[in-house]
Amino acid sequence: MKENTGKTKYVILGLLSHCPQTGYSIKKSIEFEYSHFWQESFGQIYPTLKALVSEGLAVSSDILESSDGRGQIVYNITEAGRAELEKWLSEAPDVEKIRYEILLKISFGTNTQSQVLLGHLDDFIERNEKTVSELDGYIEIFHVLKAQGEDHTFNELTALCGKYVYSAMRDWALDAKRIITERGEKQ
Repeated sequence: MKENTGKTKYVILGLLSHCPQTGYSIKKSIEFEYSHFWQESFGQIYPTLKALVSEGLAVSSDILESSDGRGQIVYNITEAGRAELEKWLSEAPDVEKIRYEILLKISFGTNTQSQVLLGHLDDFIERNEKTVSELDGYIEIFHVLKAQGEDHTFNELTALCGKYVYSAMRDWALDAKRIITERGEKQ
């Protein structure tokens, strides 16, 4: 289970502010649109939805039957939920903390063969290139939606940030490969 930062409440309120959703659709929205910088598990989403309802920040509707015959509860934000979301949005964000295991492995690189690190860097580069490509796809979708009259400026800005971050990490890995290779040639 992902670390519970206490922000799940606000992620869900933000998504519900766009439109009513089920727990499943909230999870899919997070995976599709926010996965480059935020994750939430079903184990965080469903208890938080229940808490939001008990706090009066959201309401649940009757159970709707899905295409697979399973019932789904649809949640909607309340005015109190909107006020809570607005209050949280006005607060300064927490200081970001990065956590990249590859940086630990590189920092301890004298304890392994250069080829091992180069392999890790190749995988890292590939993952980052794939993510940048996905984010470019999202940005293009936002441009198409804008041409159709839908404003997704703020979603586009988060995708653009992700593109810059993952591009920078890819570029770092390319430089790291070069430096490790040059170091090996000098020894």
